[in-house]
Amino acid sequence: MSPIKKLAVAILPKLLNSNHAGTQQAAVVIDTLRFTTTAAQAIQSGARSIRVAQEIAAACALASSLGGSVRLCGERECRPIEGFHFGNSPLEYTTDAVSGHELIFSTTNGTRAVEATRDNVCCLLGALVNRSAVAKAITTSEVGEWQIACAGTDGQVAGEDLLAAGAILESLMEYSRVELLNDSARLALTLWRSIWSGNQDLLATALESFSGGQNLVQSGYSADIQFAAKVDTVDAVPMRNKDDLVFIKWGA
Repeated sequence: MSPIKKLAVAILPKLLNSNHAGTQQAAVVIDTLRFTTTAAQAIQSGARSIRVAQEIAAACALASSLGGSVRLCGERECRPIEGFHFGNSPLEYTTDAVSGHELIFSTTNGTRAVEATRDNVCCLLGALVNRSAVAKAITTSEVGEWQIACAGTDGQVAGEDLLAAGAILESLMEYSRVELLNDSARLALTLWRSIWSGNQDLLATALESFSGGQNLVQSGYSADIQFAAKVDTVDAVPMRNKDDLVFIKWGA
């Protein structure tokens, strides 16, 4: 029988349990609308790697130091950053656009959540689109204890991130024995089971009802919500190790 996988959910990055961070615990960052959805799509489309920077200036400096086939990506207040190659819409990240390129992302919420997990032994980027792929990666990992970090929206809890956390937990239960370590994990699972009926349109409607979804609708990115609601359509999982802050495809 497979070893038990133990998981806690932090509904905001600041609630990550630092007492457990380190060599014995890994992390999954979720920013469903839209960074982790977009990152998964980018890796699926053949992007060589993904790096993150909290600030725009830091992203530009990193791009300058790397040179070569680097592309700057990200958003502020849902909008593409002036001078960057791409915004934060998963629809932009086609094979023709990003295959073979190194990507540097700076986003309002997601890349900051990644920074909060830098002391964990490894970090995966998860979303609804790659939830089963993330569950399989956790199952095959030698790490037994995991934290799922929800990025939130402007420092507030994001319902879509908690929903995706629950989706990953339920999928993981198909592959492993699972122990939920806190009430946030149990709430995430309950939320997912209360909403998901196998109907993608209803799931997209639920995503639109959350604050993050409302922000995207108001900014003209309703199509991104429809993309983010496509459960299990992406096989790629971006992954980084503790000593290498570069995300590459899990298993590559």
